[in-house]
Amino acid sequence: MLTHHVELQERPTARQLALLAQANPCPPERAALEALPGDDPRTLVELAEDHPALRGALDWPLLLDLLTPLRPRHYSLSSSPAADPRHADLMVSVLDAPARSGRGRYRGTGSGHLAGLRPGDTVYARVQPCREAFRVDGSVPVVLVAAGTGLAPFRGTVADRVAALRAGGRLPRALLYFGCDAPDADFLHAEELRAAEAAGAVRLRPAFSEAPEDGARFVQHRIAAEADEVWALLSAGARVYVCGDGARMAPGVREAFRTLYRERTPGADEAAAGRWLDSLVAQGRYVEDVYAAG
Repeated sequence: MLTHHVELQERPTARQLALLAQANPCPPERAALEALPGDDPRTLVELAEDHPALRGALDWPLLLDLLTPLRPRHYSLSSSPAADPRHADLMVSVLDAPARSGRGRYRGTGSGHLAGLRPGDTVYARVQPCREAFRVDGSVPVVLVAAGTGLAPFRGTVADRVAALRAGGRLPRALLYFGCDAPDADFLHAEELRAAEAAGAVRLRPAFSEAPEDGARFVQHRIAAEADEVWALLSAGARVYVCGDGARMAPGVREAFRTLYRERTPGADEAAAGRWLDSLVAQGRYVEDVYAAG
């Protein structure tokens, strides 16, 4: 039950801490739990292990009330039903890093489970429609920006565009900026994407942090270096879609677009650039699907 139905690696909420303290029969340990700072890095399980008096006090009903039910993990499909309606791909990076508490390692619940699967295993999953705002508009130019596995939904978009071209369709321009470490390290689906570029479905603009070209280590640097082209697309009504790390990449990309506006709009200051970007967001022309990176 504990393995498959509850969260075991989360830091406790204020309610969970209060219940732990109330359940502890040892006054000094109870006081220590009540005095814990909000930034204590230990998980609820680690706190229970660190307070021996709790071992006999946490019966099953209380323990199950304390632990959070296991939440579903959400991933973007990285394939297109236009290519194969019976097949779905995921693009997942395994989270495996030193635990914040300093004890052992933190292994992502969802990514670790998927990484341990073998051919023939069953995965319980469901496919949900994407947010309507993040459904890439095929009628206008688009600027797609991603880093790492944030590339997933755009791989599907590119496959959609390849299928549309094969069916005789005509497509507006699409730029795909994506960041990774190096061309020979984690340039995901490189051959497939290059073939799509050769077919005219997309123009690839990779940025390699460990092997930068012309000083462009990250996607925001390459956007800045190609600002004239990006600005021309925006002037033609382009929509911008950003997917990936919400802590570092997404803020950097927002700043690149604000700078792009300031440098091409006489008299514009930081506040004006912020209002301009906000207006794109309000119009659905700048859409983010970002997440906390490990």
